Amino acid sequence: MNATSTSDFHAAFSDPVRQLLTIGESKVRESENWPDYVKTFGIGPEHTDALIRMACDAALNASSSESSEIWAPMHAWRALGQLRAEAAVVPILGFLDSINDDDVADMEIPHVLGMIGPVAIPAIAAYLSDRRHSEWSAGKAIRGVMTIVKRHPESRDTGIAILIGQLQRHKDENPTTSGLAVAALIDLNAVEAIDPIREAFGRDAVDISIAGDIEDVEIELGLRDRRATKAPNYMAQFVDWGPRPSRPPVPIGGPALPKRQEVGRNDPCPCGSGKKYKKCCL
Repeated sequence: MNATSTSDFHAAFSDPVRQLLTIGESKVRESENWPDYVKTFGIGPEHTDALIRMACDAALNASSSESSEIWAPMHAWRALGQLRAEAAVVPILGFLDSINDDDVADMEIPHVLGMIGPVAIPAIAAYLSDRRHSEWSAGKAIRGVMTIVKRHPESRDTGIAILIGQLQRHKDENPTTSGLAVAALIDLNAVEAIDPIREAFGRDAVDISIAGDIEDVEIELGLRDRRATKAPNYMAQFVDWGPRPSRPPVPIGGPALPKRQEVGRNDPCPCGSGKKYKKCCL
């Protein structure tokens, strides 16, 4: 480590939260199989502030990939999700732009937001209304909305309205963000959103490399049986980082995590493109 040593990290937290610094990597990705941090480590609501500090600690998130400490933020945000810590929503959202290249955060933060539940929706809506955030950060928030709706069906109308809002005309609209919103709406089988989806596609405001073109979307939503036109070149419209072998599937729940010893966070993509794995073949 450079500026911050392991001893500094351990001095910054007290037990039981300090124990999270020593757990190291967890290969379990499904949120229902995460350790029970309350029972296992004695963590409770009174530790919310310390968990937020750990989850959002820039030095921890950038520490050595060989250390156990780099995994502590992951354990902290999992614990916050299990505690349904409403106070964690705004700090976690605020930290998303700092962890754009973190594949684990990309998969797990939406589930953390989903575990916290509908109380997180107003903060997520406010976050998504700020168009300055990157599409990758917005994507985590969008999937957070989707996960909340799945876990809490009573929040469906509100969640769908937020996702539709990402498709409505903005002077600084981002086709990737729109594509991620369309993918989330498909995953929720939101047939009721088809008109704003069609309107967004009609003005070429959706990256078709994410969930396909409008005919693909209509097929996914059960509104048509087959294509009426030839499938387009899915990678040609908006992607600007070079050609890929084929259109990759993008399941809204996130891609399977590669083994950390093979491709680590922020490591170069093994395809040799020179880009980070998160920005390339992942």
